[in-house]
Amino acid sequence: MNTDPFMPLYDLPERQYVLLLGAGGQLGQECAAQLAKQGISLFAPPRHDLDLVDLSPLLQAIKVHPPAVLINAAAFTDVDGAETLRTEARQINADVPGLLAEVAADMGVRLIHVSTDFVFSGEGTSPYFESDKTGPVNWYGATKRAGERAVRMSAPETVILRTAWLHGRHRRCFVHAMADKLARGEQISAVNDRFGSPTSATMLAGHIARICSRIVQGDTVEAGIFHCAGVGAASPFDMASEIARYLGVDEKLITPVSAANRNEIAARPNFAVLDCSKIARHLWLPCQPWQDGIHQTLTHSGIPEGKIA
Repeated sequence: MNTDPFMPLYDLPERQYVLLLGAGGQLGQECAAQLAKQGISLFAPPRHDLDLVDLSPLLQAIKVHPPAVLINAAAFTDVDGAETLRTEARQINADVPGLLAEVAADMGVRLIHVSTDFVFSGEGTSPYFESDKTGPVNWYGATKRAGERAVRMSAPETVILRTAWLHGRHRRCFVHAMADKLARGEQISAVNDRFGSPTSATMLAGHIARICSRIVQGDTVEAGIFHCAGVGAASPFDMASEIARYLGVDEKLITPVSAANRNEIAARPNFAVLDCSKIARHLWLPCQPWQDGIHQTLTHSGIPEGKIA
């Protein structure tokens, strides 16, 4: 009896399929859906078949039957938890990407690696460009920045996509929680002095799928770091207000509060808005305004617009 979890991989067309890690997450599930729309063959091992402590079975499978693209959407994303589980966070966010990059480079496989706005300090007041100096303020951000460096060192042809404040239909998130409470007429509070780039998983996954399609077809795709997030600056208070407008409820239900009042273990960047003009210029993939992304998640989650009196 064969117990190799990667055996289905060998039924796919060599160098014509995409291998996706992190398929169970918000982004991973959306990537699978968007790749299917592009008609791209996909192998996405479930988490229970993927041992991130020992990647040797997966790496051997890649060497025997290489894909066209390897998407690394797997990450340790618990920002507060990373402060205490430092070894695990570094292993998943830095060591694993480095190993994947080494094999990808050896086999001529293009790697798409997903990173974060948390590589920046958030001390400025204007959106960050890809070339701006990094300076993580917590261990999660530090491990993600280390992952970027490891990937670029081993596989310079990697496409690194920094994103932020991800939300989507496949897993419950801030957008769903706020929508549920506002729909019930509950009074809520939301931080109004911390800003980022809320990002629709549907948009990000759609851009990833388009990049994959180009690579599979043999088109040239520029490597490097690209910001791929919702366009514009928003606080959680701004997001909640946009949700209230979508639902047609009174925005006075939302009370602004300071981030300083939150009980958080890890520090967060106060202004980590990403400038996304490079990905539009170089890869012809413009990003949508963050407000459109909020509407997208609400609509795809089956929440109707303006139906609440």
